[in-house]
Amino acid sequence: MSWEQDLQARARQQQRRLNRRRRDPRYRRVLGRLVAAGLLVTNEDVEPYRGRITVGDALWSAAAEPRILELLPAALIKRPSYFSDPENLPPDLREVVRALRRGQTPAAWRGIDGQALRRWLPLVGHKGKLPSRLKTFRLTPREVALLARLASELGLSQTAVVRRGLRALAAERLG
Repeated sequence: MSWEQDLQARARQQQRRLNRRRRDPRYRRVLGRLVAAGLLVTNEDVEPYRGRITVGDALWSAAAEPRILELLPAALIKRPSYFSDPENLPPDLREVVRALRRGQTPAAWRGIDGQALRRWLPLVGHKGKLPSRLKTFRLTPREVALLARLASELGLSQTAVVRRGLRALAAERLG
């Protein structure tokens, strides 16, 4: 057998493997969930799926559809309700999710560039909105009471009051 024939035989075998994977119920559920959520558009005839999927099935399905790998970390951060086991992550995926939550660009992951992983964050969930980050502050009892009173009078959450105050101070000082 010549090298061209060998190459063609291996390509046909790989195509058969991908076709089998695309017919598998796990792949159909994962792709159906992402299509139903409006995250992916595909020319494959796929039934929208509204149930929860597993992280393992999403990783398995990514062999046939690499875009799943790109959006998986963003979906885990902004829409963990899509998954039945969002806390059950492989160590490499856990590191990518941790970096994205901290506002950092992760290192390349399973052949996907960190920038490609990061660009999905504003596309998942509330469009155009990045996930908020937790900050902890120590306030005196007087400051806590003032924050609670302002929130009550303005009809806002305490977080919204802090955000408004921060923007007002920035406008005064920097504007």
